[in-house]
Amino acid sequence: MKKVMVLIVCLWMITGCAAEPMEVMKVADLNANPTSFSQIKQQKTIKRIDDILRLLQWQDRELPTNGDPDYSFWLEHKGVSLRVTNYELWLDEPNSVIIDHVKLRYAYISGEPLRELVDDLK
Repeated sequence: MKKVMVLIVCLWMITGCAAEPMEVMKVADLNANPTSFSQIKQQKTIKRIDDILRLLQWQDRELPTNGDPDYSFWLEHKGVSLRVTNYELWLDEPNSVIIDHVKLRYAYISGEPLRELVDDLK
């Protein structure tokens, strides 16, 4: 009986760990509360954000921004403190700007992609 209990506990620990996401996106809404952040653990939402960012027309030259960013968001792998991605977003339609700090590139974002991104970050 003791072996069965040990086996059950081991299986529970393995399946419990597997259910946790391997990636987490952390989001700081710098207008609402600049000292705290929320987490996005749903892989579907993280993929949707990645798809939006992948479609932008990225540039190597710096784009103008006004003041501090409205959002800062980054992707981390579970158990690793280094950021896989790191973005800042300035909301200033029609010229909202996003910066990719990892690849040192800039893009304008507007319209439906901007609305979808902000909805996902909230």
